[in-house]
Amino acid sequence: MLEATKTILDVENIPLVEISFMNDTHFEEVGIVKNLSKLVSVYQEKNSHTDDEMTQISQALNGWLDHTILHFKRENELMQKTEFPAYSVHSDEHEIALKKMKTMIQAWEQNQDIELVAEYIFTLWPAWFHQHVNTMDMMTAKFAKINGFVEGN
Repeated sequence: MLEATKTILDVENIPLVEISFMNDTHFEEVGIVKNLSKLVSVYQEKNSHTDDEMTQISQALNGWLDHTILHFKRENELMQKTEFPAYSVHSDEHEIALKKMKTMIQAWEQNQDIELVAEYIFTLWPAWFHQHVNTMDMMTAKFAKINGFVEGN
């Protein structure tokens, strides 16, 4: 079996937006995914797996989901507060991303197919995340700053 290229984002490669809480959240998310990618890589290298390894992956996936829900909630609140004109487009993208993440996690919980998890973590999510930060988040932060958003208020 050929191993696919594994894309692992690093905080140095994430574009910065004009609002630091968004950058901090992005850095946290990349850290969560890096830790999860290590668990997945170790799991893929072994022929047999323990219940503890499967539990660790399940817990890491659910922790990532929880973080992502809060991440998107905070961005959605920012967009509503600043009356961002493309709110529906950006928030819809959040909903689609959450649905895909939940589907991947449910598939893991049902059949422990690590290849589905690996494809999501190493291919689908990095491409989506990088594009999303470069477009949606960049414009949201710029709009919020231009329209008087001040962090800490």
